[in-house]
Amino acid sequence: MNKIITFLMFPMLTLTSIITFGQNETGKCGIHYYMDELYKNDPDLKKRVEKSFETPIVNKSGVVDTNLMIIPVVFHVLHQYGVENINDTQVYDQMRILNEDYRLRNADTAAVVSAFDTLMADAHIEFRLATIDPWGNPTNGIEHIYSHELNTGDMNSKLNQWDRSKYLNVWTNKQFPANGDGTTLLGYSMFPSSVEGTNFYVDGIIFVHNTIGTIGTGAGNDGRTLTHEAGHWLNLEHTWGPTNSPNVACGDDGVADTPITQGSFVCNLAASECNAPIIENTQNYMEYAACSNMFTKGQVARLRFALKSDVGDRSSLITDSNAIMTGINQVAVCKPKADFYASSRFVCQGGNITFKDVSWRAVATARTWTFEGGTPATSTTATQSVTYDTPGYKKVTLSVENANGVDELVEENYIFVSPGWADFTGPYSNDLETGNAYWFLKQNPENNFARFDLSAGTGYYTGTGANTSTCYKLNNFKDVSGALAYTNDWFYNKRLGNSQDALITPSFDLRYTTGVNISFKYSFASNTNISTDMTEVMKVYTSRDCGETWSLKKTYTGVELVASGGFAGYTDFVPTLPSQWHDASFAYSTGSLDGSTRVKIEFTASDYSNNLYIDNFNITGTLGIDPTEISDLELTVYPNPLSSQQSINVSYIAGENPIQLILRDVQGKIVHSETVNTINAKVDHKLEIGKTLSSSCYFLEVKSGDFSTVKKVVVL
Repeated sequence: MNKIITFLMFPMLTLTSIITFGQNETGKCGIHYYMDELYKNDPDLKKRVEKSFETPIVNKSGVVDTNLMIIPVVFHVLHQYGVENINDTQVYDQMRILNEDYRLRNADTAAVVSAFDTLMADAHIEFRLATIDPWGNPTNGIEHIYSHELNTGDMNSKLNQWDRSKYLNVWTNKQFPANGDGTTLLGYSMFPSSVEGTNFYVDGIIFVHNTIGTIGTGAGNDGRTLTHEAGHWLNLEHTWGPTNSPNVACGDDGVADTPITQGSFVCNLAASECNAPIIENTQNYMEYAACSNMFTKGQVARLRFALKSDVGDRSSLITDSNAIMTGINQVAVCKPKADFYASSRFVCQGGNITFKDVSWRAVATARTWTFEGGTPATSTTATQSVTYDTPGYKKVTLSVENANGVDELVEENYIFVSPGWADFTGPYSNDLETGNAYWFLKQNPENNFARFDLSAGTGYYTGTGANTSTCYKLNNFKDVSGALAYTNDWFYNKRLGNSQDALITPSFDLRYTTGVNISFKYSFASNTNISTDMTEVMKVYTSRDCGETWSLKKTYTGVELVASGGFAGYTDFVPTLPSQWHDASFAYSTGSLDGSTRVKIEFTASDYSNNLYIDNFNITGTLGIDPTEISDLELTVYPNPLSSQQSINVSYIAGENPIQLILRDVQGKIVHSETVNTINAKVDHKLEIGKTLSSSCYFLEVKSGDFSTVKKVVVL
């Protein structure tokens, strides 16, 4: 099946032509990998599926059935705003190819060899995109879903399935994980008999975006992956039988007019390996070779028999009432669905971010952007660069419209603009027990339940008795049953794989801190005790440009992470012992660019992940190595120590720059800040704090131009 192997179409071939594969030589259909997964849970299912292929297809009347049967289709495009977010035109091109193939209107039928040119047949089956969704709303039959499942592609990746008794659900993704045998899967479907009863949720077809159509990301392919997978969906087997691997053993597909074959990745149109001198049907759509262009009459009979059967709800798809309900005989009349993304969600004050309109469902004839705190504040272009000059969270709004209506997307706190100064000066310590815990930023790209939140009574605790401290908790576990059910998604805990969330620290001025070591405590548990299923990854990054780019510093993988919390077994894991907390740490080399450094803790889940906890973030090191300009100030802070009733005084010799004075408490919080503008003179200055300082240790940061130093101040 050349649709499963990405390959260029060739001119008409002679009977003895042999074509070898290039880059996608090991690309396969994955139906039997996933059928085996179903068989593990239901051993009797294999017998029922095998029996469905034993059903004789007999035309007792001798009259050829040519009644047109039309199947409503919906495409679910899984993406994360990359090239996999294919446009509607590519889907339309795929639908054209699919219908040409099933109606025997494909131009390359002229290349069918003489052994089979009288056996190729028109299935009299057509596929049409729905124009009415399950809720009665207008649709163009294509929806775009932002999801981490684009890199998984398993049976739980079939998100937002529309009623399979009314629609053929088709999903497109970015990639499938590599298989143990080293092959790459490009798509798979399920047989009608395999999706009966509780298996309804796995019904449908999923395949990779760059095998869709012949334009866009599908350029250079023949667009026949879907032709092949729709064959499986209508109960056709591979021509060599029930495996994913051709060219291994001779086998049969249960169809009388398709010869016994080994199958092949190679287009040998004279192949006669199994029953010489009978030529094998290399050009069959249910083959792997890159020259497929036909179904046989026997296969068409099986396709149509499956579509008339109530097995897998196939027969309900082609009823007149369903045609009306899904709108397949009318033109789509839709308003656009607003959607956009940004080049970054974080930016330094004064920096730029580019926004792109990727609205879908219908073409927008007009749009209006609103950028809170941005320049420009509004725009009507599809792509817009915006400058942010004030710090804080910013809202972004996009309104799109056409003659059929208006849709608006409002994203609160979508952009974070870091101020032109650091939140704290290193060294730094935060046990997340004070208000400083709220200075951490959280990334939850899918805006779902699995996010970092402060959690009281679950943090690291070194004493005896109840655990009462606070920490950050990544809520991976979700109860999906019983009185405590938190979600209607019964497959939530099986759809975590590849989900990414992050916790980002406040910013730190580390320019004059040496010997820096960054550390925190973590505790994590898994729902599995099988090490090969522990595929979680926790990565620690640093950024010197307000989070626009990140540098990887440390990686912790599944087994290493699970060693802290252990096996939770689908319960809501909470650490209760100090031994369930492990240390994460790394040395960090500072320099002149570390005036506003952030640390990001990013977690990528597996389908077996339970909760992750983060606590006790620390930056250690030595602060106060003065550059020459600071030394020349001859700075003195007095009295020191001082009583709570005394004022803090500074004496220095001012140079060409004003002096900024920043007083912080032991947690790094700014207590007082002011600027002395006197230059080129001896200065004696009293800080106008305006309140009584409590007994503690404080740090006075003195900045002159691009340089600074910190003096410890003790209040008795």
